[in-house]
Amino acid sequence: MPLIPDKDREFLRGHFQEHLKDSIEVVYFTQGESGLSVPGHECAYCRETRELLEELSGLSDRIRLQVYDLLAQGEKAKELGVDMIPATVIRGQVRGRMRYFGVPSGYEFPALVEGFIDASTGTTSLPPPVKQGLSAVQNDVHIKVFVTPT
Repeated sequence: MPLIPDKDREFLRGHFQEHLKDSIEVVYFTQGESGLSVPGHECAYCRETRELLEELSGLSDRIRLQVYDLLAQGEKAKELGVDMIPATVIRGQVRGRMRYFGVPSGYEFPALVEGFIDASTGTTSLPPPVKQGLSAVQNDVHIKVFVTPT
């Protein structure tokens, strides 16, 4: 059963058709599925996150999903700054990359969708005064946003 309802899938398909300019790469890090479970080492929400990303990538040919195992492809994870799972890295036209740790559900889902569009267009919907203020930043910036499931 799909995670995204049919009505929302159709909206997203049209939204992506209208707003995705160039292709983006969505790199997802998870852990290999196993019949064994080691307490403290299971990946909460990895399966759901993968299903969600697979559904989203199926809505546009401009979204390319790549799936990696954090332990098996540790060098790739290190290259992209990933050290925990589930992790989603979005790469496109922007200079940097966006990393998302955890399942992008609830209020985080629209931010993920807009992150896809921002990466595809190389722009954001920030107001001009904010963009002007950010252009004055001379150093790399690492921003973390923390959310909790409700």
